[in-house]
Amino acid sequence: ATPRNVGSFEVTIVLSNLMDAERQGPERKQMFIQRVLLLAALFVNAPEFALADDPSANFVLRLFIDACVPNMGQPDNTRAWAAERHLPEVSAPAALEVFVGAGTKGSAWAVPSPLGSFAISIRGTTEACAVWVRTADPAELAAVFKKLMEGVARPGLDVGIDSDTTTPTPVGQARSLVYHVWPASGKIGFAFTVLTAEHAGGAFQGSLQVARATRQ
Repeated sequence: ATPRNVGSFEVTIVLSNLMDAERQGPERKQMFIQRVLLLAALFVNAPEFALADDPSANFVLRLFIDACVPNMGQPDNTRAWAAERHLPEVSAPAALEVFVGAGTKGSAWAVPSPLGSFAISIRGTTEACAVWVRTADPAELAAVFKKLMEGVARPGLDVGIDSDTTTPTPVGQARSLVYHVWPASGKIGFAFTVLTAEHAGGAFQGSLQVARATRQ
């Protein structure tokens, strides 16, 4: 997967969507402006972040930038992205329990690649967009994710770590690192998460996710 380029066609869509957001009220407009700032920061910096030696870590990061970042907070667009690429939908209950979790709003798709086993999903409760990799170097995936998030920082955006936890599991230490990205003034933003497992052998070894979030 490769990140899309933001050209004149995308700019036209942005302007059209901004007018729609204005008509839907100040909260919708604030959310839209937040997405535009974050998209600009991520797309400008994306080419610099294929830094991992592990090809699987690079692939899942690129998949996240291509599939989830442009569609964050817009699950219907994520579904359309998967449909346009004719990705096979995941139906196995055990796999859906991992990729979608609780709730009835989610879906999941396999992403074919010679590099390994990958998937994209919409979480069942939060409707977060998530990408998954069966086997990838956990330290490298966490490092490139952290570098990506630190590169997002811009005037007007509050970027920081909400939590960084580890939990013992049958496949070693499982780590969850969560960043928030808020507008400098305002309550609505996004939470970006990386999940890693110390060893392979579980349902997945790495996941990147983005969900809408509200400042407390």
